[in-house]
Amino acid sequence: MPKGRIASPIRTARPSGRRDILKLGLATGASVAVGHSARAQAKVSLTLAIWGDRSSENAHRNIINKYLQLHPNVEMKLEVTPFGQFYQQIDTRLAGRQAPDMFRIQYQQVGRYVNGRTVVDLTPYLPPDYGSAFVQAMWQAVNNAGKTFAMPYHTDTIALFYNVPLFEKLGIVPPTSLDTCWTWAQYTEIARRIKKDGGFPYATAMIWQDSNAYRWLPFLYQHGGRVLAEDFKTPQIGSKIGIETIAWTQSFFKEGLTPPSTAIKSHEQPQNLFANGTLGMYLGGDWHLSFLRDNATIPWKVTYMPRDVAMASDMGGNCIAVSRDCKTPEAAADFLKFLASEQSMRDFARDAALLPTRVALTHETLDYGYRPDAMKVFVEQATTVPENLARTVGLPIWSRINQRMADELDLAFTSDQSPETTGRNIDAAIRTITGA
Repeated sequence: MPKGRIASPIRTARPSGRRDILKLGLATGASVAVGHSARAQAKVSLTLAIWGDRSSENAHRNIINKYLQLHPNVEMKLEVTPFGQFYQQIDTRLAGRQAPDMFRIQYQQVGRYVNGRTVVDLTPYLPPDYGSAFVQAMWQAVNNAGKTFAMPYHTDTIALFYNVPLFEKLGIVPPTSLDTCWTWAQYTEIARRIKKDGGFPYATAMIWQDSNAYRWLPFLYQHGGRVLAEDFKTPQIGSKIGIETIAWTQSFFKEGLTPPSTAIKSHEQPQNLFANGTLGMYLGGDWHLSFLRDNATIPWKVTYMPRDVAMASDMGGNCIAVSRDCKTPEAAADFLKFLASEQSMRDFARDAALLPTRVALTHETLDYGYRPDAMKVFVEQATTVPENLARTVGLPIWSRINQRMADELDLAFTSDQSPETTGRNIDAAIRTITGA
């Protein structure tokens, strides 16, 4: 992808399950990357299923093309499905034993596929101590009981997008470093100013829609809380800290600072509302950059998330697993190692405006072609993801906890359910799930 250009967002009208065959031969005398030699082998067909905007899709294609140049015996199909339909299609195909060979998964979803025994243990295909090269929060998320079930090839996180002319009009000076990020009290006051004096219908929103309750967790950790005690069984959200966190996030809905249509079980996307002038700022991810480039009509920038007693942000990003239906898991694992190699990860993160998961690359300034100023903020914000949060959302039972959290938090945000009742109900649900 040419520097300075990010492809436009994915076409939502694209038929789901679209397949594109990528097949390239290796030219005579072409150089071969160490560890990925092009040996004369039987023909192998692989299928990779993903979702993503156009920049992410193109970044996947670029890596696939490079791999196929080194492996002329491999043919690969890339299937691109809108995110809203993705898991339903994967689950249906897994049930029918017709799943793609490899598929993209959020870190928070890995556990349920491990529990369902629908993904392949990659450990036999990986060198000893392979995981030491990765950020441990990401490596923990794809491991269970000492076995590796997916490849953590990128991550992402959340920071604060803001309308530049609005901030200038109101005299709001955004933080310029993590050390100076706003406190909860300052963030609340700024949101009130935007609503009262800025001429905007609403001040802010958070990207936790479509039942992604795990994106509420950074606030809990910022306030000094956690989901589970040290035994990773006993719930903690009903504690004083958890109830106070629920109350603070609920206050944005009660005061009309956040659109009611952006509650956790809604489908309204804050980046759309920010782009059309409904919001003065919002907490969103680095994967929104290309969307805003193509859709925002006002100048915008990115600054850091607010903090309370601690800093924390969301552990986002995705990994890729090999499905149990794959006939050639060794070949699939070889592609995943190539995808997660240092050079491939550098290229992918740069082209897709995402963050790497290899330790070596986290200390490197990547040559992001679009909005490197914004990506710098996301890279720094990613260092605030708590290790305990990462371990928690990687638990095999996490998807069940996430759904019950979504049910209760949505009631707090849309139906004025009290923080005390919300915390108590979440804890009761967690006890049922963990057996605590």
